[in-house]
Amino acid sequence: MTADNNDKPLNSHQMQENADDLHYEHATCGYCSCLPNGTLVKVNQTLLQWLGYAREELVAHRRLQQLLTMGGALHFGMYGEPLLLLQGYVRELSYQLRHQDGTTQPVLLNANLVRDADGTPLMVHVMLFDITARRQYEQELLRAKKLADHQREQLAELNAALLENNRLLTRTNADLDTFIYTASHDLKAPITNIEGLVKLLTHQLPAEVLQQQQVAHIITLMQASVDRFTETIHQLSDITRLQQSQAAPAESVDLAPLLDDICLDLAPQLTEARAQLTFALDQCPRVHFAPRHLRSILYNLLSNGIKYCHPDRVPVVQVRCHRNDTQVVLEVQDNGLGLSPKQQAQIFGPFQRLHNHVEGTGIGLYAVKRIVENADGTITVQSQPGLGSTFTVTLPEVA
Repeated sequence: MTADNNDKPLNSHQMQENADDLHYEHATCGYCSCLPNGTLVKVNQTLLQWLGYAREELVAHRRLQQLLTMGGALHFGMYGEPLLLLQGYVRELSYQLRHQDGTTQPVLLNANLVRDADGTPLMVHVMLFDITARRQYEQELLRAKKLADHQREQLAELNAALLENNRLLTRTNADLDTFIYTASHDLKAPITNIEGLVKLLTHQLPAEVLQQQQVAHIITLMQASVDRFTETIHQLSDITRLQQSQAAPAESVDLAPLLDDICLDLAPQLTEARAQLTFALDQCPRVHFAPRHLRSILYNLLSNGIKYCHPDRVPVVQVRCHRNDTQVVLEVQDNGLGLSPKQQAQIFGPFQRLHNHVEGTGIGLYAVKRIVENADGTITVQSQPGLGSTFTVTLPEVA
């Protein structure tokens, strides 16, 4: 067989040239070469595809500056070209390529200037790197930074507002504490005097006057008012003692005997209301807490469960206790009158009496809340009007 002269094998030099041409035409970046005045003399296929032009539309017909937006062309003429002539190269100049359809593409421009032996500029070789993804990433970072700055400003404003609210709350609590101490201290003597005068009046009035229905009723009302006022002062005094002894010594308290003792104190109320009490204490028979404070918590919650019973059913009050990893949880549930959402929001405030048909001072649950929070615990209520309430007390578990 005779070999065809047109199928002569390529030598290594020709193969290398073909490989270089292929790499040049289809590189991931745009290549072009231009005369010192910017006239294009060579453009690779990648740049042609970006721009949307045919090769013959650019080579010898367009200048490099015409491939850029107006702002980019002005910048290249005022900064890029002088720098290129001065140092022979430029690196990473950021421009927008202008496509044939009018759209733009962000690129970084690198260029090298070729001179002849006399130093006269002959050719400029340009490399253009597509930075669309990088620009989008930068814009996303900028948006994220703006959002973070805005959120930081909002957080600073919230922190400032919180500090101001805490300052006002601290001042209000201090004023309230001062009032409670003053009221409990300064009102004891007048009430004691009034109580003494009522007793003296009772002893001084003739028997036939005391037997008169109207007089007896008035004296009963006076004594009841004195008793309520005395109870209020006692509870105010309890709050004052709480403030002065927040770090009462904690002990391991057996709940069952404590609840039995409370039931003895509540015996008249239990009998009158025919109330039923149930205790579920198997999961935590003992609680590490200040005994007097724990008694006050349970006494108030049980007393309220009996006191605010529903008129159409037998009162049932349940006490449950369980533990989790970090807390002791006490629950006192009743089937009484229940509370509206508005009442639930008010119930732990001082002097809040939400059912006026029942005698009370409105201090008991406020005192309970102070006791619990002083021990780094919480107290919450869940309730529905007419169905009853569940008070949940969480206390930190002591190892």
